Parts: sequence; C-alpha cells; structure tokens
Amino acid sequence: METKDITVMKARKIYHIIGLLLLAAVLWLPFSCTKENFTETTDTRPNINRFLAEHEDYSLFAEAIKLAGASSYLDAWGTYTVFAPNNSAMQAFLQSEGKSRIGDLSEADVKDLVNLHIVQDTVSTGQFRDGKIQRNSVFGMFITTAVQNIEGESYFVLNKESKIIMPNIRTGNGMVHGVDKVFTKVTNTVMEEIEADQNLSLFAEALHLTGLDAVLNQRVAEQYFSVLAVSNTAFAQRGFNTVQDLVEKYNHTGNPKNPEDSLYMHMAYHVLPDLKYISDLAFSSSHTTKVPREVLLVKVDREKILLNEEIWLGELEEGAEVDRQASDNTTVNGVLHYIKDDIYIKQRQPFRVDWDPADQPEIRVAGAYGRSDLVISKGFLRDVTWGGADNRVIRYWGTSGGSFGGAVFGDRLEIALRNNSSTIPWIEFKTPVVVRGRYKVWVGWRTISNNGRGNTIDTYINGEKLSRSLAIQEYRIRTLPDRELEALGYKKHIAASSNNYNCKMVGIVDIEITDRQTLRFESQTNERGELHLDFIQFIPIDQEQIYPQFDEQGNAVYP
Repeated sequence: METKDITVMKARKIYHIIGLLLLAAVLWLPFSCTKENFTETTDTRPNINRFLAEHEDYSLFAEAIKLAGASSYLDAWGTYTVFAPNNSAMQAFLQSEGKSRIGDLSEADVKDLVNLHIVQDTVSTGQFRDGKIQRNSVFGMFITTAVQNIEGESYFVLNKESKIIMPNIRTGNGMVHGVDKVFTKVTNTVMEEIEADQNLSLFAEALHLTGLDAVLNQRVAEQYFSVLAVSNTAFAQRGFNTVQDLVEKYNHTGNPKNPEDSLYMHMAYHVLPDLKYISDLAFSSSHTTKVPREVLLVKVDREKILLNEEIWLGELEEGAEVDRQASDNTTVNGVLHYIKDDIYIKQRQPFRVDWDPADQPEIRVAGAYGRSDLVISKGFLRDVTWGGADNRVIRYWGTSGGSFGGAVFGDRLEIALRNNSSTIPWIEFKTPVVVRGRYKVWVGWRTISNNGRGNTIDTYINGEKLSRSLAIQEYRIRTLPDRELEALGYKKHIAASSNNYNCKMVGIVDIEITDRQTLRFESQTNERGELHLDFIQFIPIDQEQIYPQFDEQGNAVYP
C-alpha cells in the first residue's frame, strides 16, 4: 500500500473520532444543563445542652451543667446519655444539702452532681435488659435499672430511687431521660455499707474477726469486691445467733485471721474479687471467690438466682437464693448483695463424670433429645461454640440405628472437624462440674474411615493440650482382653456388641478448681470424614476405668 493511501485512511479515522465526540457532546449538553436534584438531610434536633436549656422544667440541671463546665461537650458532636433531674428533683436535692440555689454548691459538688447523671454512650430504655447500664457514668458509678409498678403504673427505676418520667428524648448528640430524683452519690465502701445495716451485724462481726473488714474497706482504683451478705435472720435459721457460735462451728486453728482457718475461709467464700451485679452473677455459671481455687456455682431458675444448687450423686442439694430486691447496692469499691441463706464451701473428693456431650438444654427444649435429628447453627447452644464460617453447622442425631446403633443414650453429635476454615477447625464444650483432682480423660466416638484415612484430633482441657490425639478412623481392637486393651489406652465404653464405637484415653489432667471446665477438640489434618462424638468421661486415676459400660438408654452395665 502506498504512503498516500495510508495517510488518507488515518485522516478518515481522525474525522470519524471527532464526529463521535461532537455527537456525544450534543447528546450530553441538555443533560449537563439540567440541575441534579439531591436529597440532603440535616439533623435539626438540638444538642443535649440546648435541649435542656430550652425546657423550663429542667432549667436547674441545665444551670448545673453550665457551672460544672460540661455544657461545651454536651453542645458538641458526640454520643451521650443524660439522666436529667427535673426542677422538683433539683430543689429537693438542694434542700437536703441545706442550699437554696445551684450557685451555693462547691465547684467539686456541682461537677459530681452532673457527672453522676452522664453516660458517654447513647442508651435508650429498650437497652435496659440486664439490670444495669453496661457503661458507667462519667462519675464512675454504674447505674442500675429495674421496672417497678408504682401506683398502678410501670416505671423504669434507676439506682432503686429515681423514676424515669420523660424517656428516650433523641437529641442531636445523644439521648435525654428525665428523672424525678437526683442520683445519690455513693461514698461508702462495701464494709461501711455492711456496717450501716443492723440486720448484718453478725456478718460484720465475723468480717472484723477474720480481718476481711480491712480488705473490704480499701479504696484502691480499679479494685472491686462483690459481697454476698447473710442477714442475722438467715444466720439464726442455721442456729447462729452470736459470733461465738460461728467461732465454735468453724474456727479450728485458734486464729480466725489465718487464711487457712475454716472461719476465715467461710467468710472469704462470700467475697468475689470483682464487680458483679445481679446481671453479672446470672450471666456465668460460676464465679471465683476470695478462697483460692474455690468457686461459687450459679443457677438461674426463672426469676431466681440460686447459689450452689446442684444435683450430686442423684440428690438435689438446694442452694441459697439471692434476694434480688435487696441486692445491687453500689459502693465506691464494689457492690453488696443479700442472700436468703448461708453458703458453704463444699469439700468433695474427686468423682467420675460420665457425660453425653449431646445432652444440651437447648436440644431438650427443642424436643429432639433422644427422639429426632436436629441441624444446629452457631449461637443456638449456649455451652458449645465452634470455629469456621458463620454458616457452619453441627448435627444432632437423636436416633442411631443400623451400623450407628449402640451409642450411649442412642445419640451422637456429628461435627465436620477438619483443619480447614471452610469447615469446622475446632469446637469447644463446657463440661459438667468436675471436682478438683487428677483424672484420666476418655473420649468415645463412632469410627468413620475414609479408605483407611481420617483426621487427627487433639484434645485440650482449659487450654492445656492433652498427651494423646484421636485418629477417628481407628477401630477398636476386639482380639485383646479388656485389661490389655486398657493398658494400651483404649476400652469399650458401650454395652452393645458393635465394633464401630471406639474409646480412647486422651490424657491425664489435673483439675485445679471445682467447676465446669472448657474442653476443646481441634483437628490437625484436613481429611474427609466427620467426628461422630458419643461420650466423654473424667475418671479419677485411682478408680476403675473400664466399668461400667453404658447402653442405649444410658444405663450403667457391669459384667
């Protein structure tokens, strides 16, 4: 092709491109001249400071905010909740202080007054679900919440003293609740609060005798105590009317200030070294106490909070009920609760635990336990958690027939436990209560073999890896006598004749604290095949390990 022809073709391409650009410009021009309509929204609500200043019934608290130097941040961007006392509440407070106006208060008192009523978070009454506001006030005190029926009407009551009379006013930077009483500034320690109640005089005497009073009088930053106090009335029901009665019952060293003395330990068992409101007590099934390695067990029965109530060796051991109405008394270094009976350290010897991990309360409530199968999503079981993607499920098989027959209680859990984040790399259980002691840990499962391959699974107790791994493809050796098999760390845990179920001793563990333990299975390999978990046992090392075996109804079977 000649140079001239090439030049002409290039020119034609350029003209073609220019034409397209001109056409686009013409088409775009009317749109470019048309104004685009955007919907713009601006929050025109006043901020907290201006809202209170503009409402006459809250003018006195607005004045206090200004004098305390809080108006600047309550008028700026942020997230705050203010529990604002109305003018009647403020006037009653000033009268109780012997003052006639806000300006008569000292600068420190005004700041404390304001800071008691501010939380640096946005909290509506719909979030009052657990007995206290999760974030403490600027003053540093937690605000407790409750619903009370007063003269036929239901009110939210804060700190047992102040009704919300104007709830949930949304402002530009948070929330305002109007209240009918100024919050009382806490000044007492837990011990001072105990001493202020004459019906706790015997409890207070015992604390003095043991020296625990000095501990509960400490005012150390970030050091809190929760005390479960026993009233004189409750002590009298147990036959204790004087401190000498307690000494004669418990004091065995002659020195009640000795931490090894039984009286000291008895009183220390009523002290939790942390800040625990009723909601916190109910949230966890156990809590540490001031007695080393001794915990307090908690059971929630509808509205009741029960301490140390449990079934032991088939018998119900009744617990002490927390007096919810009288409890949740905030102090500068903790919180004071009242209990309706005394609580005791339970001295127990190590005791075997034979546990079906599929026996979970939610499965029972669903009506599936021992009856039907159930697909279980994350979050459904309170005491079982697992890793992997959020959509990873485990399965409950409530009926195990055919080649799966013979399982203890006739059921099992199926867990796709593989070292792969797209499946379930680990699963954790909360065990039943295991008494302090030394145990052999046995795991029973239904063998699943994928052409002779299967996953290797490690077991952990409270974060401690046990010495022996599970290989879920292993079948039980049937040619060895029971004792020889036990010597190899295996046994037959089921009463049925099936060879498909195996049981392995995965290690020896020292349980330091009588409590529910955390048991974790973690896969080290990524083979196909699920863990079909049947049964778990904690058996003291000096007790019989093989028998009893268990049938499909959970009955113990001896040879």
